[in-house]
Amino acid sequence: MAAALLLMSAVAVGIAVVTIRNQVRTWRRLRTESLASDDRRYLRGICQRRTLNAVLLLALGGMLAGAHFTGGLDELVRIARLGEQDPPAQPTEEDRETVKSLALYWIMILGLLFFVIVLAVADYAATSLYGRQQLRRIQNEQRTLLERDLAVIRQQKLNDRARRME
Repeated sequence: MAAALLLMSAVAVGIAVVTIRNQVRTWRRLRTESLASDDRRYLRGICQRRTLNAVLLLALGGMLAGAHFTGGLDELVRIARLGEQDPPAQPTEEDRETVKSLALYWIMILGLLFFVIVLAVADYAATSLYGRQQLRRIQNEQRTLLERDLAVIRQQKLNDRARRME
């Protein structure tokens, strides 16, 4: 259990560090490059969501590591084994407070995980929407170019027919 917590913590922190590094590059790009207003707004929103998500992942990784290093899980196992004794021992008030504290701690971890997932879904939706908008824009530009080219070709054919009739 301890190894799994430390591994999950390391993965979360690793992902967060890489994400923050990439978002710093994007923030610099936003400051230095001149972009269309749509692109700038899209990149700013992406940076904000991903930076916030990286911060939440850092907090999540820290809390997962903290669950191991504080020894709370070992204490929870000790309290759980009280009921396995013959006769079962009654937990003390301190044990009950420990269980409440650990439950609150894990509820906070799950809450952070929920917000990470919500931000990831929002980021996916924004990227998907932007991609569809850009695809429509490109298709419209291509359609306009094709219609213009078709009009030019038709005009050339009409001119060729007119020359032949002369």
